[in-house]
Amino acid sequence: MSSQKISILTSKIDSFPVLPTVVGRVMEITADPDSAPKDLINVISPDQSLTTTILKMANSAYFGLTREVSSLQQALTILGFTEIRNLVLAKAVFNSFKSLKKGSKFDIRKFWEHSFICGIAAKIIATELKRPGNEFFVAGLIHDIGKLLIFMAMPDDFFKIIEASEPLISNTYKAEKDILGVTHDEIGMALVKKWMFPENLITAVGFHHRPAEAAKQSLFSFVVYVADLLAHLNEFENSEDKEPLLKEKDIYPEIIKLSQSQNIEWNESDLKRFQDELAKKKEEEAGALSLFL
Repeated sequence: MSSQKISILTSKIDSFPVLPTVVGRVMEITADPDSAPKDLINVISPDQSLTTTILKMANSAYFGLTREVSSLQQALTILGFTEIRNLVLAKAVFNSFKSLKKGSKFDIRKFWEHSFICGIAAKIIATELKRPGNEFFVAGLIHDIGKLLIFMAMPDDFFKIIEASEPLISNTYKAEKDILGVTHDEIGMALVKKWMFPENLITAVGFHHRPAEAAKQSLFSFVVYVADLLAHLNEFENSEDKEPLLKEKDIYPEIIKLSQSQNIEWNESDLKRFQDELAKKKEEEAGALSLFL
């Protein structure tokens, strides 16, 4: 049965629309060291919706700029090629699933809220490691898109997975393996490969539950793995349950041990600091999610 389900999911990926031409051109231009700013502006500016999103995002608390950005030229000058590419990719992913609506059993808004919190956590961790935070933000933002494909292709099995995973969301990975024979990270990786995303984002999506297996760009999968755990911990801490199902003592030792494989020496106070900053940034940057949705 699993092979049949895997075949259904593979067909869903094959039939999934490619990204708009403008996104492909943005990736080509930003990857070419000989490209000029006008090349990027000429590609983006005809797309009014995308231009508006970039300008609104540039002026949001997410970037914390000290002056207002009023034009695409100004946004590009201040933010640079990589940041504009990150915004375009993030918006493209949201648009690809915009037809999904909140249902009685699956809350798409809650899904994106978790993804957004994971992205913020990844940005915090990357900044701590002196790496480009917003690139890791996008990695965290899109890490679970394989779940959306499963929901679209096989909603009945998707809800079976949710039921088998409760009460801890960390059980999802095993439930997917048991019910489908494949996991959401593998499905998501196949999709972003089809979309020809950068290697670091492909790795982040495909190995965010098994960072030790990532052969390339392993730091991205490690950071998203940790960010995902911190995001879930944040959500459990803020739930209405009197006794959170996931606690610091459940995940801190695991994160500290895994960090050593990346030659990173963290302790519990470091992780607690990340948690505190995540709670603060989540409130400060809440409006940025609405810009994508």
